[in-house]
Amino acid sequence: MTNIREASVNLNHWWPVAHRERFPRSGIRGIRIGPMELVVVRTAQGFAVYEDACPHKRVRLSQFGTLKQQQLLCTYHGWEFETRQGHCTSLCGMSGQPEQFNLTPYPVREYGGWVWAFPGEAAGAEATPLPDIMPANTPHRFYRVPMEGTVNCHFSFITENATDLFHAELHKAQQPWANPQLLSIEETEASVMARYRVETPNPLSALFTGRGQKEVIVRYEYPYIHLYEAGGGFYLFVTYLPHDAENTYVFSSFYFPHILKIEALSRLLLPLVEPLLIPILNQGTFRQVFLQDIRAVEEEQRAYNLTGQEASRDPNPVTHAVRRVILKQTEHCPPLRPEPLIRRPGAPL
Repeated sequence: MTNIREASVNLNHWWPVAHRERFPRSGIRGIRIGPMELVVVRTAQGFAVYEDACPHKRVRLSQFGTLKQQQLLCTYHGWEFETRQGHCTSLCGMSGQPEQFNLTPYPVREYGGWVWAFPGEAAGAEATPLPDIMPANTPHRFYRVPMEGTVNCHFSFITENATDLFHAELHKAQQPWANPQLLSIEETEASVMARYRVETPNPLSALFTGRGQKEVIVRYEYPYIHLYEAGGGFYLFVTYLPHDAENTYVFSSFYFPHILKIEALSRLLLPLVEPLLIPILNQGTFRQVFLQDIRAVEEEQRAYNLTGQEASRDPNPVTHAVRRVILKQTEHCPPLRPEPLIRRPGAPL
Protein backbone atom coordinates (compact mmCIF):
# COMPACT_ATOMS: atom_id res chain seq x y z
CA MET A 1 0.00 0.00 0.00
CA THR A 2 1.57 3.28 -1.10
CA ASN A 3 -1.33 5.73 -0.82
CA ILE A 4 -0.74 7.62 2.42
CA ARG A 5 -4.44 8.55 2.63
CA GLU A 6 -5.31 4.86 2.95
CA ALA A 7 -2.87 4.20 5.80
CA SER A 8 -4.43 2.31 8.70
CA VAL A 9 -3.63 2.17 12.42
CA ASN A 10 -1.12 0.09 14.36
CA LEU A 11 -2.79 -0.92 17.63
CA ASN A 12 0.42 -2.14 19.27
CA HIS A 13 1.05 1.18 20.98
CA TRP A 14 -0.23 2.97 24.05
CA TRP A 15 -3.11 5.18 22.93
CA PRO A 16 -4.68 7.98 25.00
CA VAL A 17 -8.35 7.34 25.65
CA ALA A 18 -9.26 10.24 27.94
CA HIS A 19 -8.04 13.41 29.59
CA ARG A 20 -8.28 12.60 33.29
CA GLU A 21 -9.63 16.02 34.31
CA ARG A 22 -12.21 16.00 31.51
CA PHE A 23 -13.64 12.57 32.18
CA PRO A 24 -17.46 12.50 32.01
CA ARG A 25 -19.33 12.71 35.30
CA SER A 26 -21.16 9.53 34.34
CA GLY A 27 -17.89 7.64 34.86
CA ILE A 28 -18.15 6.01 31.43
CA ARG A 29 -16.67 7.02 28.10
CA GLY A 30 -16.57 5.32 24.70
CA ILE A 31 -13.65 5.77 22.32
CA ARG A 32 -12.76 4.31 18.94
CA ILE A 33 -9.27 3.52 17.64
CA GLY A 34 -9.54 2.25 14.09
CA PRO A 35 -11.39 -1.09 14.22
CA MET A 36 -11.44 -1.14 18.04
CA GLU A 37 -14.26 0.30 20.14
CA LEU A 38 -13.34 0.68 23.80
CA VAL A 39 -15.21 1.75 26.90
CA VAL A 40 -13.31 3.56 29.64
CA VAL A 41 -14.73 3.21 33.15
CA ARG A 42 -13.75 5.19 36.23
CA THR A 43 -13.47 2.82 39.19
CA ALA A 44 -12.70 3.25 42.89
CA GLN A 45 -9.13 2.17 42.08
CA GLY A 46 -8.65 4.40 39.01
CA PHE A 47 -9.66 3.49 35.46
CA ALA A 48 -10.41 0.30 33.55
CA VAL A 49 -10.71 -0.22 29.79
CA TYR A 50 -12.80 -2.92 28.10
CA GLU A 51 -14.12 -3.78 24.70
CA ASP A 52 -17.13 -1.53 24.20
CA ALA A 53 -19.60 -4.37 23.78
CA CYS A 54 -21.84 -6.26 26.16
CA PRO A 55 -21.10 -9.98 25.59
CA HIS A 56 -24.85 -10.65 25.34
CA LYS A 57 -26.09 -8.64 22.35
CA ARG A 58 -22.93 -6.65 21.57
CA VAL A 59 -24.54 -3.29 22.24
CA ARG A 60 -22.06 -0.61 23.28
CA LEU A 61 -21.69 -0.22 27.01
CA SER A 62 -20.73 3.41 26.45
CA GLN A 63 -24.29 3.87 25.15
CA PHE A 64 -26.25 1.34 27.25
CA GLY A 65 -24.09 1.14 30.37
CA THR A 66 -24.46 2.88 33.70
CA LEU A 67 -22.52 2.65 36.94
CA LYS A 68 -24.30 1.19 39.94
CA GLN A 69 -22.23 0.86 43.11
CA GLN A 70 -19.02 -0.15 41.34
CA GLN A 71 -20.97 -2.40 38.97
CA LEU A 72 -21.29 -1.67 35.28
CA LEU A 73 -24.93 -2.32 34.43
CA CYS A 74 -26.06 -2.90 30.84
CA THR A 75 -29.49 -1.30 30.66
CA TYR A 76 -30.59 -3.52 27.75
CA HIS A 77 -31.13 -6.75 29.74
CA GLY A 78 -29.72 -5.83 33.14
CA TRP A 79 -26.49 -7.81 33.01
CA GLU A 80 -23.91 -6.59 35.53
CA PHE A 81 -20.11 -6.54 35.54
CA GLU A 82 -17.76 -5.57 38.33
CA THR A 83 -15.67 -2.64 37.15
CA ARG A 84 -12.19 -3.58 38.34
CA GLN A 85 -11.66 -6.66 36.13
CA GLY A 86 -14.86 -6.86 34.08
CA HIS A 87 -16.17 -10.09 35.62
CA CYS A 88 -19.83 -10.74 34.95
CA THR A 89 -21.69 -10.93 38.26
CA SER A 90 -25.33 -11.19 37.16
CA LEU A 91 -27.27 -12.40 34.13
CA CYS A 92 -30.45 -10.88 35.54
CA GLY A 93 -32.39 -14.14 35.83
CA MET A 94 -31.06 -15.85 32.69
CA SER A 95 -29.57 -19.32 32.94
CA GLY A 96 -25.86 -19.78 32.56
CA GLN A 97 -22.61 -19.21 34.43
CA PRO A 98 -21.82 -15.48 34.70
CA GLU A 99 -18.06 -16.11 34.52
CA GLN A 100 -18.54 -17.26 30.92
CA PHE A 101 -19.55 -13.74 29.94
CA ASN A 102 -16.76 -11.56 31.30
CA LEU A 103 -15.79 -8.35 29.53
CA THR A 104 -12.60 -8.26 27.44
CA PRO A 105 -10.09 -6.09 29.35
CA TYR A 106 -7.15 -4.09 27.99
CA PRO A 107 -4.01 -2.89 29.80
CA VAL A 108 -4.43 0.64 31.14
CA ARG A 109 -2.09 3.24 32.62
CA GLU A 110 -2.23 6.85 33.77
CA TYR A 111 0.45 9.33 32.80
CA GLY A 112 0.68 13.03 32.09
CA GLY A 113 -2.97 13.71 32.87
CA TRP A 114 -4.14 11.09 30.36
CA VAL A 115 -5.62 7.63 30.63
CA TRP A 116 -3.80 5.28 28.21
CA ALA A 117 -4.88 1.91 26.82
CA PHE A 118 -3.01 -0.77 24.89
CA PRO A 119 -5.52 -2.31 22.44
CA GLY A 120 -2.98 -4.44 20.57
CA GLU A 121 -1.48 -7.77 21.52
CA ALA A 122 -1.53 -7.81 25.33
CA ALA A 123 1.86 -9.52 25.54
CA GLY A 124 3.49 -6.45 24.03
CA ALA A 125 2.14 -3.94 26.56
CA GLU A 126 4.94 -4.28 29.12
CA ALA A 127 7.67 -4.00 26.51
CA THR A 128 6.12 -0.97 24.80
CA PRO A 129 6.97 2.36 26.45
CA LEU A 130 4.63 5.27 26.90
CA PRO A 131 5.75 8.43 25.12
CA ASP A 132 8.21 10.54 27.09
CA ILE A 133 6.47 13.91 27.51
CA MET A 134 9.05 16.09 29.21
CA PRO A 135 6.70 18.60 30.95
CA ALA A 136 4.61 15.72 32.29
CA ASN A 137 7.66 14.62 34.26
CA THR A 138 7.94 18.03 35.97
CA PRO A 139 4.30 19.20 36.09
CA HIS A 140 4.94 21.80 38.81
CA ARG A 141 6.97 23.85 36.32
CA PHE A 142 4.32 24.07 33.59
CA TYR A 143 0.80 25.11 32.87
CA ARG A 144 -1.09 22.57 30.80
CA VAL A 145 -3.87 23.46 28.36
CA PRO A 146 -5.58 20.23 27.19
CA MET A 147 -7.66 20.16 24.01
CA GLU A 148 -9.48 17.40 22.20
CA GLY A 149 -12.04 16.91 19.48
CA THR A 150 -12.95 15.34 16.16
CA VAL A 151 -11.29 16.48 12.95
CA ASN A 152 -12.92 15.42 9.69
CA CYS A 153 -9.92 14.13 7.80
CA HIS A 154 -7.49 11.23 7.57
CA PHE A 155 -4.91 11.28 10.36
CA SER A 156 -2.03 11.70 7.92
CA PHE A 157 -3.17 15.23 7.08
CA ILE A 158 -3.00 16.13 10.79
CA THR A 159 0.44 14.60 11.18
CA GLU A 160 1.82 16.48 8.17
CA ASN A 161 0.30 19.75 9.38
CA ALA A 162 1.76 19.43 12.89
CA THR A 163 5.27 18.61 11.66
CA ASP A 164 5.42 21.30 8.94
CA LEU A 165 6.23 24.77 10.30
CA PHE A 166 6.17 26.40 6.87
CA HIS A 167 2.47 27.26 7.21
CA ALA A 168 3.08 30.33 9.40
CA GLU A 169 1.00 32.39 6.95
CA LEU A 170 -2.11 30.52 8.10
CA HIS A 171 -1.64 31.92 11.60
CA LYS A 172 -0.51 35.44 10.72
CA ALA A 173 -3.21 37.02 12.91
CA GLN A 174 -1.80 35.30 16.03
CA GLN A 175 1.81 35.04 14.80
CA PRO A 176 2.98 32.30 17.18
CA TRP A 177 5.96 31.96 14.85
CA ALA A 178 7.24 33.50 11.61
CA ASN A 179 9.95 33.15 8.95
CA PRO A 180 10.62 29.40 9.45
CA GLN A 181 13.79 27.75 8.16
CA LEU A 182 14.46 24.01 8.16
CA LEU A 183 17.86 23.37 9.73
CA SER A 184 18.10 19.57 9.77
CA ILE A 185 16.13 16.36 9.56
CA GLU A 186 16.78 12.86 10.92
CA GLU A 187 14.72 9.80 10.01
CA THR A 188 14.41 6.19 11.19
CA GLU A 189 11.80 3.53 10.44
CA ALA A 190 9.74 4.72 13.42
CA SER A 191 10.54 8.41 13.83
CA VAL A 192 11.36 11.75 12.27
CA MET A 193 13.09 14.64 14.01
CA ALA A 194 13.27 18.04 12.34
CA ARG A 195 14.84 21.24 13.60
CA TYR A 196 13.48 24.60 12.49
CA ARG A 197 14.60 28.15 13.13
CA VAL A 198 11.71 30.58 13.64
CA GLU A 199 11.01 34.06 14.94
CA THR A 200 8.47 34.93 17.66
CA PRO A 201 6.92 38.31 16.81
CA ASN A 202 3.79 37.83 18.93
CA PRO A 203 4.18 39.60 22.32
CA LEU A 204 2.35 36.77 24.13
CA SER A 205 4.58 34.14 22.52
CA ALA A 206 7.67 36.22 23.32
CA LEU A 207 6.54 36.39 26.94
CA PHE A 208 7.52 32.72 27.31
CA THR A 209 10.32 32.31 24.76
CA GLY A 210 11.69 35.83 24.36
CA ARG A 211 11.92 37.74 21.11
CA GLY A 212 14.28 36.95 18.27
CA GLN A 213 15.18 33.71 16.55
CA LYS A 214 14.41 30.42 18.27
CA GLU A 215 15.05 26.79 17.50
CA VAL A 216 11.94 24.62 17.42
CA ILE A 217 12.21 20.84 17.39
CA VAL A 218 9.54 18.64 15.86
CA ARG A 219 9.74 14.97 16.81
CA TYR A 220 7.37 12.42 15.32
CA GLU A 221 7.48 9.01 16.96
CA TYR A 222 4.53 7.07 15.58
CA PRO A 223 1.84 7.79 16.69
CA TYR A 224 3.01 10.71 18.85
CA ILE A 225 3.96 14.26 17.86
CA HIS A 226 6.21 16.42 20.04
CA LEU A 227 6.81 20.07 19.12
CA TYR A 228 8.86 22.20 21.47
CA GLU A 229 11.17 25.18 21.75
CA ALA A 230 14.74 24.13 22.43
CA GLY A 231 15.02 26.59 25.31
CA GLY A 232 11.96 25.20 27.08
CA GLY A 233 9.60 28.06 26.19
CA PHE A 234 6.73 25.77 25.22
CA TYR A 235 5.92 22.14 24.54
CA LEU A 236 3.08 20.77 22.42
CA PHE A 237 2.14 17.10 22.52
CA VAL A 238 -0.35 15.78 19.97
CA THR A 239 -1.67 12.33 19.23
CA TYR A 240 -4.69 11.09 17.34
CA LEU A 241 -7.13 8.21 17.30
CA PRO A 242 -8.11 7.33 13.73
CA HIS A 243 -11.82 6.51 13.55
CA ASP A 244 -12.00 5.85 9.84
CA ALA A 245 -10.44 7.13 6.62
CA GLU A 246 -12.01 10.59 7.02
CA ASN A 247 -12.45 11.12 10.76
CA THR A 248 -9.86 11.39 13.50
CA TYR A 249 -10.13 12.17 17.19
CA VAL A 250 -7.26 14.37 18.35
CA PHE A 251 -5.85 14.70 21.86
CA SER A 252 -3.35 17.47 22.55
CA SER A 253 -1.82 19.34 25.44
CA PHE A 254 0.01 22.64 25.22
CA TYR A 255 2.51 23.18 28.03
CA PHE A 256 4.17 26.47 28.87
CA PRO A 257 6.30 27.41 31.87
CA HIS A 258 5.11 29.61 34.68
CA ILE A 259 5.74 33.20 33.69
CA LEU A 260 7.30 34.11 37.01
CA LYS A 261 10.58 32.22 37.08
CA ILE A 262 11.38 32.72 40.78
CA GLU A 263 9.60 29.95 42.63
CA ALA A 264 8.89 31.91 45.82
CA LEU A 265 7.56 34.88 43.84
CA SER A 266 5.51 32.59 41.65
CA ARG A 267 3.75 31.04 44.63
CA LEU A 268 2.85 34.52 45.90
CA LEU A 269 1.68 36.16 42.66
CA LEU A 270 0.51 33.30 40.43
CA PRO A 271 -2.99 33.15 41.97
CA LEU A 272 -3.44 36.83 41.07
CA VAL A 273 -1.71 37.16 37.70
CA GLU A 274 -1.89 33.95 35.73
CA PRO A 275 -5.60 33.09 36.14
CA LEU A 276 -6.30 36.29 34.19
CA LEU A 277 -3.75 35.53 31.48
CA ILE A 278 -4.44 31.82 30.87
CA PRO A 279 -7.99 32.31 29.48
CA ILE A 280 -6.64 34.96 27.11
CA LEU A 281 -3.95 32.59 25.85
CA ASN A 282 -6.36 29.67 25.73
CA GLN A 283 -9.22 31.28 23.83
CA GLY A 284 -7.34 34.03 22.02
CA THR A 285 -4.27 32.17 20.76
CA PHE A 286 -4.15 28.41 21.31
CA ARG A 287 -7.66 27.53 20.19
CA GLN A 288 -7.65 29.99 17.30
CA VAL A 289 -4.47 28.42 15.94
CA PHE A 290 -5.93 24.92 16.24
CA LEU A 291 -9.19 25.96 14.59
CA GLN A 292 -7.21 27.39 11.67
CA ASP A 293 -5.28 24.14 11.34
CA ILE A 294 -8.50 22.12 11.44
CA ARG A 295 -10.02 24.22 8.66
CA ALA A 296 -6.91 23.69 6.53
CA VAL A 297 -6.58 19.91 6.95
CA GLU A 298 -10.30 19.37 6.37
CA GLU A 299 -9.92 21.31 3.13
CA GLU A 300 -7.04 19.01 2.17
CA GLN A 301 -9.33 16.02 2.77
CA ARG A 302 -11.99 17.62 0.57
CA ALA A 303 -9.44 18.10 -2.22
CA TYR A 304 -8.37 14.46 -1.95
CA ASN A 305 -11.99 13.27 -2.06
CA LEU A 306 -12.53 14.97 -5.42
CA THR A 307 -10.35 12.42 -7.19
CA GLY A 308 -9.46 9.79 -4.59
CA GLN A 309 -5.79 10.30 -5.46
CA GLU A 310 -2.98 12.10 -3.69
CA ALA A 311 -2.17 15.01 -6.00
CA SER A 312 -0.48 17.44 -3.60
CA ARG A 313 3.05 18.54 -4.47
CA ASP A 314 4.98 19.24 -1.30
CA PRO A 315 8.71 20.16 -1.42
CA ASN A 316 9.16 19.93 2.37
CA PRO A 317 11.34 16.83 3.04
CA VAL A 318 9.83 16.54 6.54
CA THR A 319 6.42 15.77 5.01
CA HIS A 320 7.82 12.94 2.90
CA ALA A 321 9.78 11.51 5.83
CA VAL A 322 6.63 11.51 7.96
CA ARG A 323 4.72 9.72 5.20
CA ARG A 324 7.36 7.01 4.98
CA VAL A 325 7.20 6.41 8.75
CA ILE A 326 3.39 6.17 8.71
CA LEU A 327 3.40 3.70 5.83
CA LYS A 328 6.12 1.59 7.45
CA GLN A 329 4.45 1.50 10.87
CA THR A 330 1.00 0.63 9.52
CA GLU A 331 1.86 -1.87 6.80
CA HIS A 332 -0.07 -5.16 7.07
CA CYS A 333 -2.63 -3.49 9.38
CA PRO A 334 -6.31 -3.96 8.46
CA PRO A 335 -7.88 -1.02 6.61
CA LEU A 336 -9.87 1.65 8.38
CA ARG A 337 -13.59 0.99 8.09
CA PRO A 338 -16.38 3.55 7.92
CA GLU A 339 -18.35 4.36 11.06
CA PRO A 340 -21.26 1.86 11.38
CA LEU A 341 -24.49 3.66 10.52
CA ILE A 342 -27.49 3.48 12.80
CA ARG A 343 -30.70 5.49 13.00
CA ARG A 344 -30.23 8.36 15.43
CA PRO A 345 -32.81 9.00 18.16
CA GLY A 346 -35.52 11.24 16.79
CA ALA A 347 -34.72 10.53 13.15
CA PRO A 348 -37.73 9.64 10.97
CA LEU A 349 -38.36 5.97 10.34
